[in-house]
Amino acid sequence: MLDFFLPWRGLARGGVHQLEGVPGDASVQAFATGLTSRCAGADGRALWLRLRRDRQETGEPYGPGLARYGLPPDRLMLVEARAPSDLLWAVEEGLRGGALSVALAEGVSPDVTASRRLQLAAEASGVTALLVSSGPVRARSVALTRWRVTAAPSARGVHRPRWQVELLHCRGGKPGSWIMEWDDAALGFAVVPALASRALAQAV
Repeated sequence: MLDFFLPWRGLARGGVHQLEGVPGDASVQAFATGLTSRCAGADGRALWLRLRRDRQETGEPYGPGLARYGLPPDRLMLVEARAPSDLLWAVEEGLRGGALSVALAEGVSPDVTASRRLQLAAEASGVTALLVSSGPVRARSVALTRWRVTAAPSARGVHRPRWQVELLHCRGGKPGSWIMEWDDAALGFAVVPALASRALAQAV
């Protein structure tokens, strides 16, 4: 499991984590949905924040798709903001409230000052913040981890999606790269063994 490669033996709760993807590729959003589900657990509540303009491009989150990742809509609160500054404010307020398990924010890359405020709020409440960007994160921040997520060929199509997951920065840990897949039945991630990854890559 990837948990053993992280100093907290899993994704640190009560902290800020950044995920970056590739423009036009929704893989990072799908991976972040799985992470949100894992952070929320069986009965936790999640806050999903996004910019209003993104709804016009990608539409609303799809209920059956969320349920597949173990995140039923009745435990999810969706918030839309007009501007990145409003989104950052809403994330911080959500973290400070303490009634959530996790806050997922799309389309925001806070600078050092803003990310420090989010980290302090997350530490105080124990709520985890996942910040998702559709492109490279260029602003410096104090996030505990930073990841790059891209699509990887899947052995079983849409039923077990796979991602190339790179850990670019980890406070107290080391960078690394893995192929990961989502298991619908277990509602969790699994690391694909290196030999299986190489065999799949040679076959496509």
